[in-house]
Amino acid sequence: MRAILDEVVLEWKKQGLFTFRAADGSEITRERNVNENYEFDLRLLYLIEEGFSFLQPDNPKEWLKFRNRPAKLAEEITNEYSNQARMRQIVLIDRLDDEWDESNKAVTLVMALMHACNEIRAITPAVRPMVFLRENVFDRVRELDSEFSRLETSLVSLDWTRELLRELIERRLNEGLITKFALDGSTWRAFFEGQDSQSQDRVFNYCQYRPRDILLYTSTALGIAQSHQKSRIEIADLDESQKSFSESRLKELADEYADNYPRLNVILSRFYGLGTEYTIGSVEDFIKKLLVDEEVKSECGTWVYQFTSPELLIQLLYNVGFWGVREAHGKIRFKSSEAENPGSLILTNDSTVVVHPSYADGLQLQSSIITAFGDDVSLRTSGLISDVPASFSTITYRSKLDELSAELATLPTGKGTAKQFEEVIGDVIRLCFFRSLHNVEAKVRTVDGTVIRDWIASNRAAAGFWAIIRDKYNATQVVWECKNYADLKADDFHQCLYYMTEQTGRFMIMVCRSQEPLPHHFFNHVKRVFAASKGVVLILRESDIKTFLRQAINGKRSEQHLQDLFDNTERMIS
Repeated sequence: MRAILDEVVLEWKKQGLFTFRAADGSEITRERNVNENYEFDLRLLYLIEEGFSFLQPDNPKEWLKFRNRPAKLAEEITNEYSNQARMRQIVLIDRLDDEWDESNKAVTLVMALMHACNEIRAITPAVRPMVFLRENVFDRVRELDSEFSRLETSLVSLDWTRELLRELIERRLNEGLITKFALDGSTWRAFFEGQDSQSQDRVFNYCQYRPRDILLYTSTALGIAQSHQKSRIEIADLDESQKSFSESRLKELADEYADNYPRLNVILSRFYGLGTEYTIGSVEDFIKKLLVDEEVKSECGTWVYQFTSPELLIQLLYNVGFWGVREAHGKIRFKSSEAENPGSLILTNDSTVVVHPSYADGLQLQSSIITAFGDDVSLRTSGLISDVPASFSTITYRSKLDELSAELATLPTGKGTAKQFEEVIGDVIRLCFFRSLHNVEAKVRTVDGTVIRDWIASNRAAAGFWAIIRDKYNATQVVWECKNYADLKADDFHQCLYYMTEQTGRFMIMVCRSQEPLPHHFFNHVKRVFAASKGVVLILRESDIKTFLRQAINGKRSEQHLQDLFDNTERMIS
């Protein structure tokens, strides 16, 4: 609560709406040093340490003062606010899952944040904090929070309607046009052939009303139509774009729920080549075969045994959007249409579950109903590309990642272990970024031997973060520099200038052993490097490397986390 309220006071000061008054002895003035000397993350850590220092059996008075301080701060903030509209602050808290590690400790901190926001809204009208949570993170909070009922009255679900989604697509389609169409359906009619309702049903239902998926699917179809020199997107173009979209959607589904259900893709891959529809009996047979599958036991053993009954597995795959349930009147109910189907999911012995059409092409499913799996039927994944590096199976890949995580956790800092740290980072590059970075080589010298780079990798990405880096900074090769200590010096950044050339590109990564948020003076050095070379140094902490390893173990891609770090760096030096 104090960290958020202090952020509001700091924002007032930045906007010229408030000045500290040294002699008034107020709580706000007492917070001045914490406000001005720490950014939000460091301020929160500082206050946590301060609070725990008062949690001693012989120090109840200081603890009570510490506990009551947020309420006093809120009271003074309310008095300063004095119903002035310009003083009211809305605090948006988003992207909490960027470094999410799915531990109970992380869930506890998110619970504390949600309750703190609730308390702030109750005690002052001047501050309106809003927390945005992905559904999978929210489900973990709901499982563990014994006081969840206090939050329920403050919850709002963000649901996209057809009209909002259509407008989103129309705005994107209008972006490059000089003469723009109206956003009332006119843009859609200009770009899509046939009746509006038919093409919109096809796009929105296929993508389960998910904005990002709709943008990707529409963009793919538009590209196909343009390649055939068509003036509008036809149904045939939507059909053609399904295959590539379905494969990427299958991977993204496992990636999205990797923190809740690690290696969910192993379970989904067992549907390869089967049917699109299943009876309750066949689901029970399917579960029996999963439970004797060695790879499933190894990769999903931490959670799969919680879903050993057909009803539980159906509910799980329904919740993630993979399965729908065919109801008595024949209509299929999917998670994406919850607003149209309020109430609990009802299953009977006659119920059948249906794989959502967006996954059918990726899994090569046959249009048939599976009623039973005999003893002679084995689940197979042949035809699906295993998303692990070459020469690894999913089991050996997971084992190697676990070894690296354990080694990094116990590896001391300093010159004596610098070589081992470099080797760990080399393995991280090969195992976590194998989709885009290839030909990873250590201790690469220039032809004259004057420059030695710890690691260099060829950037062959076709899309995503690494493709952006290659296009923007000509980074056909990515240099990685390893520093087995936390406090980087000016010389470390000066060294980066030698690595940035027209041949390899003007982007490199420096890995250090810091666990905490990076201090501001690091970014001052990055800014000087940019001024001298027009290139960017991306600093990775040890905690970021742990995040990459954890995401790889769970089957989740690391590009989003890298993109966020890169965005923050560009904003800091802009």
